[in-house]
Amino acid sequence: MNELNNIAGGANTPTRTPIRPLGNVRPMPVQSAARVSPVVIGDEYGSVRSESGFNFTGVDSLGAPIKGFVQTEDPVLAANELERAGISVKSINERRGARKKNRRPTSIEFATLAEQFGDLMEVGESPTQVCRLLAAAQTNKVLADSLLNASDLIMNGLSLSQAFAAQRDAKGEQLFPITFICALRIGEEVGSANDAITGESKSAFLLTLHRFAEAEKKADAIRSSIRSALMYPIAVVIFCIISVAIVLYYVMPLMVELYGALLTGEDVQLPLITRIMIGASDFLTSWWGIGAVVLAMIALLYFWRWARSPHGSDAIKIVTLRWPVFGSFFRHYYAAQTLRTLAMLSSGIPSMTERFMVAAETSTNPVYAQMLMHVRHRFMVESTDLHKLFIPYQFLMGKEFGGVLLTFEKTADMQNTFHNYAKVVETRAERELERVLFWFQNFAIVPVGLFVGFIIAALYSPMFELAGRLGH
Repeated sequence: MNELNNIAGGANTPTRTPIRPLGNVRPMPVQSAARVSPVVIGDEYGSVRSESGFNFTGVDSLGAPIKGFVQTEDPVLAANELERAGISVKSINERRGARKKNRRPTSIEFATLAEQFGDLMEVGESPTQVCRLLAAAQTNKVLADSLLNASDLIMNGLSLSQAFAAQRDAKGEQLFPITFICALRIGEEVGSANDAITGESKSAFLLTLHRFAEAEKKADAIRSSIRSALMYPIAVVIFCIISVAIVLYYVMPLMVELYGALLTGEDVQLPLITRIMIGASDFLTSWWGIGAVVLAMIALLYFWRWARSPHGSDAIKIVTLRWPVFGSFFRHYYAAQTLRTLAMLSSGIPSMTERFMVAAETSTNPVYAQMLMHVRHRFMVESTDLHKLFIPYQFLMGKEFGGVLLTFEKTADMQNTFHNYAKVVETRAERELERVLFWFQNFAIVPVGLFVGFIIAALYSPMFELAGRLGH
C-alpha cells in the first residue's frame, strides 16, 4: 500500500472508521483498498478512476509505435508505470470492466471464493493480502466490499473467522455461511492436516475450504440438473395453457356461431364434448369466469410468495421428505449435506456437541436440524454411543448409517468415514434424480396432450355430424 502511495506522489489514503470492541463486532463502512486520491491529469487521460485498467498508445524507447493495456486503478499510476517502461504516452483511455452485481452472493460464488482463498493461504499469503486480492477479482459488489471490510477488521486485531462472521448483507443477516466461517476457524486453530486421499500434510485452510467448496458445488449441480430438466415440461405446459385460453376465449365463440348456422333443425344436438367446451367457454367469458380466473391467479401468486418465505419454504421441505416419488431423492440429498458438514467440522472442532450444534444451524431442512439437536441433547445427557442415538432416524440417514457410526466409533475417524458415506449417498441421490426426471420429462406432457386432443375433438366433432347429414 505504501508503494502505491509513493508512486502517486505521496497521496494519503482515506481515514477509516475506528473498530468497535470485539464484544460488539459490526462491519465498518467499506472503502476501496490501496487506492490513490483522485488526481486529474488532463482530458487526454479520460476518467480519473478505473476498475479494470487503461488502454494506451505511444512510442517505445526505440521509436516504434506501441499500443497495449496496463492494469491499474488510477491514470496517474498507469502513466508512471508506462514512463518507467520507457514508453512515451500519446493517449490513454479507461477500459471499463463488467458492471458488478449488487446482490447477495450465490452458493457457487461462495464455493469459488473458498477454493481461491484456500489456494492463496496454502502458498503463504497473509489473510489481509488474500482478502484484497480476491476483492479485486470479484464481479459481485457485495462480496468485494465484504472482503475489503474483513481485511480492515483483521488489520485491527480480529481473527480471520471473526472478521468474516462480522459481515452482514443488506437485510442485516450474516453474509457468509456458518460452514465457511467454521472452515476458516479450523484453519486458524489446526494449522495443518493430512489429506485423506494423498496422505500429505497440507494447510487446514486448503483442506477445509476445498471440502466446503466441494459440497456447495455438488449441491448446486443437483439444483441445476433439476432446473434444466424442468424447463422443457414447464415451457410446454405454459404454451398449452396460452393456446387453450385463446381457443376458449376467441375461437370457440366463433365456432358456435358457425355450428348454429350450419346445423339447423329441432332434433339437431351438438356432440357432448362440444357442449362441454361451449359451456366452459361461456363460463370463462362471463363475469363469473373472469372473476374465478383472477382469484386463481391471486391464489397462485400468494402461494408463490408463501413458498419463498422462510416459514413456507420450511413447510415444503418437510413435506417433500415423504413424497411418493421424489421423497427418497430429497432424503438422500439432505443426508449427504449433513454428512459433509459433520465431516468438515470433525477435522478441527474436537467437541462432538459443538459439531452437532453447528451442523443443525447450517442444515437447510428443519427436520434434519431437529434431528441433530435431539441427538446432541441425548449425547450430552446420556453419553450414549452415537449408533444408538441415531436408531430412530434410519428413515432420514439411511439403513447403512448405523454401520457407518460403528466404523467411526472403532476408528475415531469421523472425517473420512462420513465423507466417504456422503459420496455413496450422493451417488444414490443422483441416480434417483436421473430416473425420476427421465419419466417426468417424457411423460409430464401426456396429460397436456390428452387435454389438447380433447379440445381438437370438441372443435371438429360437429363437422363430422354435418358431413353425415349431408351424406344422407
